Amino acid sequence: MKLGVGQRALAIAAFGLFTTASAIPAAADTATEIRELKERLKQLEAMVAKQNVAVKRATNVANAAQAHVSKDGHGHRPPPPVFVSFRNGLFVETEDKAYSFKVGGRVQVDGGGINTPIGLAPNYGYKGQAGIRRARLEVEGVAAKIWFYKLQYDFAGSGLAGIRDAYIGLKVPNSELPYATSPVWIHVGSTYEPFSLDAMNSSKYIDFIERPMSVPGFAPFRHIGVSAASHGDNWTARAGVFTASFEDANFAPTLISAPATFWAPVPRGGGQYFDVTGRLTYAPIKTEHEVLHLGVAGRYHQPNDATGASDDRMLRVGNRERSEANILGMQTLGTPDLSCGSSGFPLGGIPGNAVFSNTANVGGVPGKCVNNEVQYGFELAAAWGPLSFQGEYIGMQVNRNPSKMLQSAILGNFTPGGSSAYFNGFYGYGQWYITGEERAEAYSVKDKNGASFEQIKILHPFSKGGPGAISVAARYSAMNLNSGRWSGSGLYNMLTFSQFVLQNNNATAVIANQAGIAGGRQENTTLGINWYPDNGFHFQANWTHVLHWSAPLQGPSALGYSAAGLVPSPLLALQGRYQSQSHPDLFEVRAQVYW
Repeated sequence: MKLGVGQRALAIAAFGLFTTASAIPAAADTATEIRELKERLKQLEAMVAKQNVAVKRATNVANAAQAHVSKDGHGHRPPPPVFVSFRNGLFVETEDKAYSFKVGGRVQVDGGGINTPIGLAPNYGYKGQAGIRRARLEVEGVAAKIWFYKLQYDFAGSGLAGIRDAYIGLKVPNSELPYATSPVWIHVGSTYEPFSLDAMNSSKYIDFIERPMSVPGFAPFRHIGVSAASHGDNWTARAGVFTASFEDANFAPTLISAPATFWAPVPRGGGQYFDVTGRLTYAPIKTEHEVLHLGVAGRYHQPNDATGASDDRMLRVGNRERSEANILGMQTLGTPDLSCGSSGFPLGGIPGNAVFSNTANVGGVPGKCVNNEVQYGFELAAAWGPLSFQGEYIGMQVNRNPSKMLQSAILGNFTPGGSSAYFNGFYGYGQWYITGEERAEAYSVKDKNGASFEQIKILHPFSKGGPGAISVAARYSAMNLNSGRWSGSGLYNMLTFSQFVLQNNNATAVIANQAGIAGGRQENTTLGINWYPDNGFHFQANWTHVLHWSAPLQGPSALGYSAAGLVPSPLLALQGRYQSQSHPDLFEVRAQVYW
C-alpha cells in the first residue's frame, strides 16, 4: 500500500519516538557496563603485574640453571636455582622454597634529657645523654623446609651478654601428629619466653621508644630452653621450660667455697633457676580493617641456688627499670635481693664482715629465701581502621622461706618482707594514624613466638612523594613494687621498723623484722609520635611526665637511717620525701634503621 505524505511523516515520527525511548535504558546499561569493565581492567592490570614479577623470577631462575648446565659438562644434576632479593635485607631462597637465608639487623640511636633528675644510687643517670640503644645483626633461615634457625647479636652488649636469639628449631607437619590441625614449631636454644604482648612485639615496631615499666620489670624476654608452639587462623599457643639467660647479671649462680657455719651449711656449687612458661591468644575479630586480641600468660619460676647476683631480674625486681627512658640510665625502682643472697649492706656488727651475703663472705647463708615466684599476665588489643588500643596487666606472687629468712637475719643480712609478697603493673595506650594506616593489617598469628604486631603497611611512602606513615599515641603506665605495710606511699609506713638485739661474741647483730617490702611505686604518662617514611626507617619522639614516684627501700638510708649503726637521719628522710614529691619530665628521641 502506498502511503501518502502525511502518513509517511507520521510513521517517521513514531519510529523516532520508539528509538529514543529504547535508547534511555540502553544508555544506563552502557554506563554500568563501562564501570564494570573499568573494575575488571584494574583486576587484570594487578594480575599482569603479579605475572610480570613471576615471569621475571622464573627467567632469573631459568638463566641461572642454564648457566650452570652450560658450565657442567659431566651431566651432573644442577643444584636448585635461587632467588635473591635486597628489598629488606639480603634474602636468598631456592626455587622450591626448601632452603632460605636472610641477613638482617637494626641500629637505634637515642637521645634525651630530664628537667629534674631522680636517679638512685648507684644509677643516678644523666640529665642529658645520647647513645646507641641497640646495634644488632642477625642471620636466620630455613633448611629442607622443616628446620629453621636464628642467631642475633647486639653490639650494644659485650661478650656473651650481647647474644639475643640463638636457636635451632623443627617444624613438625600436622600430618605427623595425631589430632593436630596445625603444624607445631619446636625451639631449642636462646629464644623468647612466651609472656606479654608488648614483649613479643619487636623493638623495631613498638609504638613508644621504650616499653611500659611493667613489661621490662616483669616479662622474662629471652632465656635458654625448649618450647613448642602452634597457631590457627586466629589463635596461638606456646609453652616451654627455660633456664638461664645471656642477659642475666651473671650467667650462672656464684660458686660458694666458704666453710659451713653454725647457722647453716653452705653448699659448694649451685644450681640454675628454671621457668615453666605458657601463653594463649585468641582473636574473635580478625579482618583486614578490624582486630580484637585477647591473651593470657603464666610463668612459674624456681630460683634454686640463684640469688640477686645472677638472677637479678626476678630476685631484685625492677632494678633494671629506667623510668621508660633507658638512654638516661636513671634507676627509679627496685626491691632488695629477695633471696637474702646479696643484700649489699650490713645491719649488724658481726666482726670481720662488711657485707653479709652468699656471694663471697664467710658466714653468709646461701639465698634460698625464695621458694618460687608465680607470674600471670592478661592482654587486650583492638584496632579499628586508623585507631588502635593496647593494654596489659601483670601480677607477680613471691613465695618465701621463713626459716631461711630468719637464718639470714641472725647473721646480719638485710632480710626484707614476710613469707610472701605481691607486685604488679599495668599500662594502656591509644594510637591514631593521621595518614590513614591501619594497625589491624600488621597483626600476625604466624610468628613462631606467638601473636604480635609487625610492620605497618605504609600507604604513601616518602620515597614516592608521600608523607609516609605518621601516628600520635598516648600512654598511661604504673608499677608497684611495694608489698605489705609499705604498699602505700606514705613516709610513716616506710619508717615502720623494729629491732631485735642479739649478743654474739660481744657484738651486736641487729635483725630487721620488717612488715613488708618497699621496692617503690611509679606512675607515668607518655605522649609520642611515630614516623615511618619508608619500610626500614622509623623515627620517634616521646615526652614522659612522672605523675607519682615513691622512693624504693634498697637500704637503711631509704628508711631515713644512716648505713652506720642505724642512726636516725632526718636529712635522708627529707630527701626521700622530696624525691617522692617530684614530678619530672623526660624527653627522648630515636632514629632507627632496620633491614
